[in-house]
Amino acid sequence: MSDRTVSNTPLLDFSDKKLLQPIPSGLYELASSYFTNTELDLLQIAYSVASEAHKNQFRQEGSPYITHPVAVASILLELHLDIETVCAGLMHDVLEDSVIKKSYLEKLFGKETLIIVDGVSNLNKLDFDSLEDRNANNLQKMALAMSKDVRVIIVKLCDRLHNMRTIEFLPREKQIRKSIETLELYGPIAIRVGMQDIRVELEDLAFKCLHPMRARMLESAIAKAVGGRKRIVSKLRKQFKYYLKNNNILATVKGRQKSLYSIYSKIKHKKKPFSEILDVFAFRVIVNSVDDAYRSLGIIHNVHKPIEQRFKDYIAIPKSNGYQAIHTSLIALDGIPIEVQIQTKSMETIAGNGIAAHWSYKTKDQISSESMGAKKWIESFTDLNKASIDTNEFVEALKTDLVYDEVYVFTPKGRIVNLKSGSSPIDFAYELHTELGNHTIACRINRKYAPLNIQLESGQSVEIIRSDEQEVSPDWLNFVVTSKARSSIRSALRSQKTSQSRKAGKLMLESELKRGGVSLAEYPRNTLSRILEVIGAKSLSALLTDLGSGKKTGVLVAERFFEGLNISKGKSISIQAMVLADHQIEGVSVIYAKCCMPIHGDPITAHSDTDRGIVVHHSSCRQVTPHRSNTLSARYLAAI
Repeated sequence: MSDRTVSNTPLLDFSDKKLLQPIPSGLYELASSYFTNTELDLLQIAYSVASEAHKNQFRQEGSPYITHPVAVASILLELHLDIETVCAGLMHDVLEDSVIKKSYLEKLFGKETLIIVDGVSNLNKLDFDSLEDRNANNLQKMALAMSKDVRVIIVKLCDRLHNMRTIEFLPREKQIRKSIETLELYGPIAIRVGMQDIRVELEDLAFKCLHPMRARMLESAIAKAVGGRKRIVSKLRKQFKYYLKNNNILATVKGRQKSLYSIYSKIKHKKKPFSEILDVFAFRVIVNSVDDAYRSLGIIHNVHKPIEQRFKDYIAIPKSNGYQAIHTSLIALDGIPIEVQIQTKSMETIAGNGIAAHWSYKTKDQISSESMGAKKWIESFTDLNKASIDTNEFVEALKTDLVYDEVYVFTPKGRIVNLKSGSSPIDFAYELHTELGNHTIACRINRKYAPLNIQLESGQSVEIIRSDEQEVSPDWLNFVVTSKARSSIRSALRSQKTSQSRKAGKLMLESELKRGGVSLAEYPRNTLSRILEVIGAKSLSALLTDLGSGKKTGVLVAERFFEGLNISKGKSISIQAMVLADHQIEGVSVIYAKCCMPIHGDPITAHSDTDRGIVVHHSSCRQVTPHRSNTLSARYLAAI
């Protein structure tokens, strides 16, 4: 977001304090609230390095470029991050924009700070387009940079936040590209590492930029709805405080309006107009202990009737990103549903700042067991990179793991395992151990035998039965949903002989075609050649090998064969159900495009890809043009 040229400023020896520049007053005020004098001295050196590196550089709106890294460092200080992270925030662009070398930074600030600066610098070099067409190699580099130090992504999220706050100064085309990238990539990453406060602001800023008129209309409707309920909200807050105090519970009761983008997403997901979305307001009850949290729940339920299906205990079973709270919804005054979240003070901090809370000045290096999931997710990129044969497979796995609802199940010994919603016993087995997954032959759910493709539900006990004789089946790719399972299955299939893969692929395709009354042996050769060209397969043998090794999805390949004969057969019903449910069914993913954000009632179109799945766009979206040859037939659009 700048007009920058590389600075040729010579490297300065900052051991001479006369060369140091004073820290800006706002930055100093934030830093001095918890940094020691020694750390403040180091911060001054970092500011001086950044100031020299960005001398004569300006941002798009004309302000000196140094204002941007100062703003990023200020956000990091508001999160109470450690000195290494704040210094890295100040210098996150110096390797890119000046003659400063890595060895110079390591000498002044140490290896930790250098790793963060270098990681963020590498991310800044990557140029992203839409999630469907993004350069896979770039995304892979980004994930691996994050895996070296979790603080890399913390600095990058703060960098993106300040850039989104000042996005109005960019050309419109760049605004759109950055906003789509924010919604598709940085917002989901913020969710996965638990940084909810930054996630909310990023999503709202991007949504307003992409769809200013829709955002203004929604803001107006929300303001009107909240304004009409002020009396109810005020009365409920007083009620909660009164009953909690009478039961000797010290609590802070906060009322908050749900974020703009979350309400928009709910409209899209539930396919309802805003007038039917009632729960736009929520309460947060902050107490001193876990015991007080559960006591508060009982008191609140005694005052207002709870909605049974909308209760979640994330204190007993935290989310994988470390989030903890009790969620309940009540039928409050005038029959309006109100969501209540009950947390301790430390849970509130982690809910807002996520993994960043564990790199704060006071708790540095003391990452709690609850937040280890976010750290493990970032560190898993290294293993995922080894298991993936190419960058496209790596990116598919990364996209799969970015955003999802969770279910929790138990091992026979009572260990809790968090999985993506829709996971099967095969996903569960691979989550425990790759070799267990590779040799799974059967399973028991709640002590009863169950099929391997059944979708697991929260609270179930799952036992995996293995056999050394069992081999990985390509059919598993039709129902597994976790990236670990998919990449492990594909890796195992690749180790099998090509002839085995070809044989398995032939059986799979024949099975799919049989559902539509089509025989592979009798398929017209001229049509087959055309279909192979559309799919991108060199030959039928190569296509069957790709199917058997898991590189292509059977249901979508079969659909191409049906289209070649101009018939409506096969898995169209399953795909329609999948689109309606907005989730994966039989290994095919449905993505609602972020570039145009179609919602219920919008005219839409869609395109398919035998590798990736189905992408739904607004019918007027310009992004659809390159995919016209893959546009889905009318029966899909009617189903949507």
